[in-house]
Amino acid sequence: MKKPTFVSLAVFAVAFIVAALSSHAMPISSSNMGIEYLVRGKDLSKLSLGLYGLQGEREITWNASGVTQTLESSKVLGYVGYDLLHWVTVYAVGGSTESKFGNADAADAETEYGIGFRANILNHFIREPMLMEDVLRVNLSCQYTRSEADVGGADLDWEEISVAATVGIVNHSDNDKLFAPESISLYVGPLYSTFESDDFEAEDEIGAVAGMEIFFMMDTIILDLKVQHFEETSVGGGINFRF
Repeated sequence: MKKPTFVSLAVFAVAFIVAALSSHAMPISSSNMGIEYLVRGKDLSKLSLGLYGLQGEREITWNASGVTQTLESSKVLGYVGYDLLHWVTVYAVGGSTESKFGNADAADAETEYGIGFRANILNHFIREPMLMEDVLRVNLSCQYTRSEADVGGADLDWEEISVAATVGIVNHSDNDKLFAPESISLYVGPLYSTFESDDFEAEDEIGAVAGMEIFFMMDTIILDLKVQHFEETSVGGGINFRF
């Protein structure tokens, strides 16, 4: 390596370390011009992220005894997604889950993590004379997560595989977008969810999901509220950001 290049790299490294240690005192401001940034906005257009929670119950059967109990879950999860195609998004999900089995005390919150994908299958514009609905949509999603819990000194772990196919009707708003959402979608469809565990299995694996999506600010912020039903009902909601 040439000497001037080595000296330049050394000076840069020292300057970077000093800036990192004393950044609170740096007098320089950031740039307001997108072209002056290493990663510009258009390079993030395939990324999405969000945060959601779910509170609900599932009936499970213990493999050893055949006894059926209720599994209560409280989840707070975040995700980061990437558009492989313009209609397919893959994502990684992770967060915290608190579980309670039957009448036992609730276990401490444990980590839950997994992967999934969402496919936008159909977007069909509805012809007149429909008064409010503008679009018919069909979506497919699949998710795998892994969870664990310490119940009465016993370490339990399980995997959940979920698949949902939904049909939604969408109404696009003509109001001032500063005070009204861009669109509102109501959706419903079948839901399949199964547990893979050495300790228990799901009592029912076929259920239903229904909900509402509200799109804000040029569809970059989406609020999602949903209800899932098997033998018991779960409710959840989340906020999603698309760049």
